[in-house]
Amino acid sequence: MSAAERLARLDAQLSGPRTLGDLSQALGSEGAGLLVILLAAPFLQPFPTAGLCVPAGLMLAAAGWGLLRGAPSLRLPRAAANRRLDEATLRKILRAAGRALALLERWTRSRGPDWARSPRTLGAGVAVMGLALAVPVYVPFGATACALPLALFGLALVEDDGAAGLAGWLGAAACLAYHAAFARLIWAGLLALRARLA
Repeated sequence: MSAAERLARLDAQLSGPRTLGDLSQALGSEGAGLLVILLAAPFLQPFPTAGLCVPAGLMLAAAGWGLLRGAPSLRLPRAAANRRLDEATLRKILRAAGRALALLERWTRSRGPDWARSPRTLGAGVAVMGLALAVPVYVPFGATACALPLALFGLALVEDDGAAGLAGWLGAAACLAYHAAFARLIWAGLLALRARLA
């Protein structure tokens, strides 16, 4: 069963609100990548997400840290695992992630170097991008720039695809460079303003 089909089945089985812990358990021991994709899915669009970046980013960073340390599956912190999502919100997330996966799965397969599809390597990428997502500073399209590499890391975990892992690292590098350039621009603007006021 493909990852998109697993999400569609989970969507069909929904009845009422669920916690992220329930969702993680429903996805099973092989669902680490799917959970990463689900947490990244709300940010794969350019519209504001009403302060969700910080909690979602911290959840992803903690989960990625667990994978980096060699945990057999993605473990959410207790506070995150107990976070309850209403049925309508969860259905939107599942369907958005399912559509993205259906497109991406057309070119994924088990391939590439072992290090690029290693859960520990991918966990490091998830942790780094989770921290970048959690930074409480607005950057235009910054959340989307973080979410795309996260989705690719999740896809690499699901499909054991080193090419998706490599694409995720390239996307992560581009995302960090974009954030750094934006921060430098803001800093230069502040210095120019200070010089005018002096």
